[in-house]
Amino acid sequence: MKINLDRASGYTIHSYGQGEITVNIPLAVQIEAANGEALPDDAGRETLTYSLIITPDTLIRNWPPVDFNQLTIEHLETVARLEPELVLLGLGSRLQFPDPFLTEPLTSRNIGIECMDTPAACRTYNFLAAEGRRVAAAILIA
Repeated sequence: MKINLDRASGYTIHSYGQGEITVNIPLAVQIEAANGEALPDDAGRETLTYSLIITPDTLIRNWPPVDFNQLTIEHLETVARLEPELVLLGLGSRLQFPDPFLTEPLTSRNIGIECMDTPAACRTYNFLAAEGRRVAAAILIA
């Protein structure tokens, strides 16, 4: 499904499908990566086929957990270090809830947590990012 929000800036989710998410790359990041060269036509988007963490300012590729059963407290500590006000956990193709022990790095810092399936996390992330919220989406592709 393709998502469009004209007001969003920073890293946003362009679209998602089975086993992949396409992310819009901010222009400043594209220019820096081009290192003075002309930008290629596909510079504005990147399709990822593995778990990720996204905030308006940060894109962490290859986030280690592949599926819900591999999620550890250390994985959520990585998200907490980004200091969002809210974390959207996109936990795969169906709604699941992690053990409260796993979410301790977030709850101990008073960071809100919403568990949802991955498609819902993708949609919700863009809306909250467009509102200027300090949101992070930790998304399992599987």
